[in-house]
Amino acid sequence: MKLGRFFSTAIVVALIMTFCAFPAMAAAWRLSNQLPPSHFISEGMDCFAQKVAEYSNGKMKVEVFHSAQLFKDTEIVEAVQEGLVELALVPVNKWSGMVLAADVFEMPFIFKDLDSPKKFIESGAGDILDNEFMGKGAKVVFWVDYGLVQFYNSKRPLAKPADFAGLKIRTFSKGTADTVKALGGIPAVMSSSEMYMALQRGTVDGATTGMPAAVSRKIFEVQKYMTLANYTTAQFFVQANLEWWDSLKDEEKEVLLKAGEDAATFIRGSITAAEEKAYNVIKDGGVQIYELNDEERAVFMKATEPVRDAFVKETGEVGKKLMEIVASLD
Repeated sequence: MKLGRFFSTAIVVALIMTFCAFPAMAAAWRLSNQLPPSHFISEGMDCFAQKVAEYSNGKMKVEVFHSAQLFKDTEIVEAVQEGLVELALVPVNKWSGMVLAADVFEMPFIFKDLDSPKKFIESGAGDILDNEFMGKGAKVVFWVDYGLVQFYNSKRPLAKPADFAGLKIRTFSKGTADTVKALGGIPAVMSSSEMYMALQRGTVDGATTGMPAAVSRKIFEVQKYMTLANYTTAQFFVQANLEWWDSLKDEEKEVLLKAGEDAATFIRGSITAAEEKAYNVIKDGGVQIYELNDEERAVFMKATEPVRDAFVKETGEVGKKLMEIVASLD
């Protein structure tokens, strides 16, 4: 045997022995997350990654990139659509304008408590919306609740729609802006990073945000009143690039979906604790809290009816079906 041929054969044998001696490498995929690692939703993303590894016996791996290391929230929808990342935490409102039905989560006074979004999704809304997103190249792997949204201001308790008259309120989306306008206030859309300074300087009279965010952003330090209205929700989900998703084996999809269910449950449990803790911090901080009763909530629902009607008109049959599901909830 010639020496060159001997070495070639030896290399091939060595490679074969290497692949036989060690298990195949785990399939590894990336998940983009714009929130910091300490956030309870980020902990949920880590939970998802851990469960994927557990349920696949180490054959599948999801690596979570926190703090917008890969993409910002303003970039994430396009990144998912174009397949620049396999998985991503996406704010539902970032699809606004592309998937009109996505605005359902910002419709005022359709979710009364923390359990309402879950009931809504599991009553058929999740499947309807997922079908809409798949038409745009993205697949919902699991839904991520963020909690409910309240009103804050520095002028007076907001116990009825008339109390909003003349108040300039920071909003964070078209849906929340339409709601403030319907109540008689003046909406000012701005990012959460700008909110504290605008409130401190009096550029705006109030803001709409969740209680945990009001604590982390220190909003309670520069506001006198909070109305516990639970008037809308900030919803997220983990989405996958559809082409990538369709390329997976059925058992791989099953693992991802099962891990997603566990992560969603973990996050929902964390929300309850985070909301309760934030409520106490806000109250102990001296903010006067006004909680709407059922009769007052009904008045707010009536005042914001045009916002929901406009949503149904804009979204057609899909929006009508979603609102019918809302009406069927307890």
